[in-house]
Amino acid sequence: MRLHPLFFSLFFFWAFMPNSFAIRSISIMADAELFEVSISKYAIEDASRLLEQACRCELSYNKADAEVLIVLPYIHQGQANKEGTGFYVPEHAYNWSSKMLGPQMKMELLANSYQGVSMGLYGLLQEQLGFQFFHPKESLIPKITTWPVAEGLDWQARPRFAKKGVHLHTMHPIELTEALLDPNYPNAEKEVKGYIDWLARNQQNYFEFNLLNSIDRKSWMPYMKKIVDYGQKRGLLMGIDISMQMSQQKAFQLYKTFPNSLKSKKKQIEENMDYLAQAGWDVYNVAFSTTASGKGKQKKKQELEIFLADLIKNRYKAHFMSRSYLIQKEALLDKKEELPKLSTEEEKLERSRGLMVHSPMFYDLEDEQPPVYKNKDLKTVLALYQEEAKSRECWYFPESAHWITFDHSVPMTLLPYLSARLEDIQLMDSLKAEGHITFSSGWEWSYWLIDWSIARWSWEHQIQGQKEVNDPLQYLAELMQNDLWTDPVWSMLRLQEEFIKDKELIRYMAPSSTTSKLPSPLKDKEFQAQPLYSYPYIQNQAAPHQLDTVSQTVVAPLLDFALRTEELLALQKRHFPQKGKEKQLGKELANSLQITALRAKHRAYTLNYLLDKRRAKLRKEKFEDPNKWLDKAKSCREEAQKIVAKQETLYRYPLEYIAQLKEGHTAYAFGYLYSVSNLHFWEREEEQVQTGRFQQATFKNLWGLPRILGIVK
Repeated sequence: MRLHPLFFSLFFFWAFMPNSFAIRSISIMADAELFEVSISKYAIEDASRLLEQACRCELSYNKADAEVLIVLPYIHQGQANKEGTGFYVPEHAYNWSSKMLGPQMKMELLANSYQGVSMGLYGLLQEQLGFQFFHPKESLIPKITTWPVAEGLDWQARPRFAKKGVHLHTMHPIELTEALLDPNYPNAEKEVKGYIDWLARNQQNYFEFNLLNSIDRKSWMPYMKKIVDYGQKRGLLMGIDISMQMSQQKAFQLYKTFPNSLKSKKKQIEENMDYLAQAGWDVYNVAFSTTASGKGKQKKKQELEIFLADLIKNRYKAHFMSRSYLIQKEALLDKKEELPKLSTEEEKLERSRGLMVHSPMFYDLEDEQPPVYKNKDLKTVLALYQEEAKSRECWYFPESAHWITFDHSVPMTLLPYLSARLEDIQLMDSLKAEGHITFSSGWEWSYWLIDWSIARWSWEHQIQGQKEVNDPLQYLAELMQNDLWTDPVWSMLRLQEEFIKDKELIRYMAPSSTTSKLPSPLKDKEFQAQPLYSYPYIQNQAAPHQLDTVSQTVVAPLLDFALRTEELLALQKRHFPQKGKEKQLGKELANSLQITALRAKHRAYTLNYLLDKRRAKLRKEKFEDPNKWLDKAKSCREEAQKIVAKQETLYRYPLEYIAQLKEGHTAYAFGYLYSVSNLHFWEREEEQVQTGRFQQATFKNLWGLPRILGIVK
């Protein structure tokens, strides 16, 4: 089902029936105290500017004779300070109702906190009045000539999670990495505040990012104080992601070992935390392992954890979170130790540490066979969440993209992220999860749609007593307002779920991951989907029946998927938006889906080359027409390169920053879309199948592994 007729028929009945009238004046009726509290003040002023831009009518405050009155509640302090079941966050559900008072329309908001006022205003704009805050640098502002909400509206909005927001993974060179880490980056403060505004407009209340050890401490702290202060004034909990001692990807370390420091670990932790605390963070999210795939020495880890928990809780009056990655116990680099018994006070401190339970890529918690992290399924994640939630605050922490050798770096636009994230949100809501934080790795190639959809799904809406029924493409359909254009996207979503996800073509469409080029035992720490038969195996060892298996179960489905996607794109093209922002967004998504189809076709051609070459060797025949498949692959890549050139004109951030070679604060000497700019992995695969150089980690390798692992600076 696509637009869920029951909900939307109710929506349009109450939103567009028959009391519509031309608007000359709107007044926001608000108690003076709402203008004295920054959270509500910023929201009221921002909503006023947006409404004025949309209706081009008179906007005022507390003018009783305006045609439309937007009446905001008086906030009682006792209600505003009510705590949830986890650490403090004001209750922020809200209700809207509408009533005609003679010639006037009265819209009345009920909320119990300043956060509720802010979220209620932005909810009205986006859910009822047609505003679309889909990207941090772009919004769709409707033209409101008649008031679109009819008399008798009864709308209730419930946050599914007390804490909801985004973790920007600034270990990677994504859009806001330099703006967050470098005060001297052009327009840095404006860029970051713009993103905080986007979070507030989408009714989110949490923001964090990775801090790296490459910052200039002297200049960064006064800059970050302003950012943290602004986020808190907008109603956000501000978090910082740091590590105890992680050497990977330039993570900010709370302590270093000899010979890098002669001070004790606790002394270093205390000094570094005192430095960070100057910014006034609400949450410290701390990684305890030395790498993303290891636990570290358990006894020492526990001792330092208790010490840090005491600092965070008692000295800084903040909140302590950590994160858990989906890695099997036997795959961890360190073995579990016997831990000493904690005292009562130590147990309290240990339980004060919350846990962010992570899941990767486009898999949901109920997928039966996700081929990642050497796990049969993600039930381990769900079981971990359910067990830990009994004794501590737990948040769900899924990805909306996965950069290194998965989707962004190819590129591919993987629509199953949408269905996976929605299904997990509904599951976590049923489990009464305290938080849902999106692990975000960049927004281009239409990945903004996933972050935006997640933000909106973090709320449950009920109109006239009927709950909204969510679906994966509802917000794209709402944005484009063109069912004939959106319908083929639905078919492409199903096609990707069938072929890329269920038939596991992702094993081949994703390029070989970093560690797959390394010798054992490092190769054995592989956490990403791998082909059924490795490419060196196909080249040197595969038997005829195995070659036939790859042809039938991989190559043929890849070509079938590409053909069917192209047919759907051709159908969609007949109904393409002809003007405005919808035309631009339509081009962006069409490019994204077309290059995903070309990626499948390219992979089929390079595999066919490898298969035919092996067959000739087995038959002891000359490899006939060796360029047949490589010429097809090259032609496919050149077609994809033209799409990249078109798409780069639509990027919202400077090309030289996100898609070219550059030095910055991360462990990478380029922007996150650099490998896309020249289709590095596509060309690399052509050369690999031709030369057979699969096992060499240095062959056209983008990743400076010693630098990424922290072995060298």
